[in-house]
This record gives sequence, C-alpha cells and structure tokens, in this order.
Amino acid sequence: MLLLKSFKMLKASSLVESVMAISIISIAALVACMVYLNVVKQNKTVDYYEAKHHVNILVEEMVKQQNYDNDVFIRKKYAIEKEVTVNKKDQTVFVVFTIRTGGKSYVINKLIPYYES
Repeated sequence: MLLLKSFKMLKASSLVESVMAISIISIAALVACMVYLNVVKQNKTVDYYEAKHHVNILVEEMVKQQNYDNDVFIRKKYAIEKEVTVNKKDQTVFVVFTIRTGGKSYVINKLIPYYES
C-alpha cells in the first residue's frame, strides 16, 4: 500500500491536450482519405498503360526514322490516333496522340525535335 502512495498520479489531461490530440487525429484521417481517394480515382485500365507504352515506342521511332505523318494504330484492346504538326521555323514537331480504350479517350501531347532530310 505504501508503494502505491509513493507514485505520483497524473491528473486527467487538460482541455488543450485533448484538442491537440483530436486535431492530430483529424489531420491523419484527412491525409489517409485523400490518399485513398487519389488511388481510387486512378481507375485506368491495363490497356491504357499498354497503349501509353506503345506511344512511347512510336515517339522513339518517329525521332529515329523522321516519320512525321499522321497515322492511326488499331490494336485489339485500344486504338491510337497520331496527329502531327511540324513547325519548321522552331524546328519542332508537336504530336498529339489520342488513345481510345474501353469507351474512354485520353490525350498525350509530345514535343520532339524536327530534322530536315
């Protein structure tokens, strides 16, 4: 019994400490909800990422082969439309890739250097 009396008992937390704890918990919950919503919002399919990879390959081929023509690429799960605008003055090529997959349409813009043949 004497041992119990030797310990100092802490009084209940003050109102300020309670408010601080609640605010920290609220901020943590807000961050968790924002992360969850961003993950859920990004509901792009695997087909989109395959098409995006195909777009990167097409850009590399355009630079190597200097092929600046409009074109359409149709695959089983997606279609890619390539629209090219050549600016000879600035020596640039502005390319707009439109990806159509699963009833949705995505646009990817690329700017590449222009080399005259």
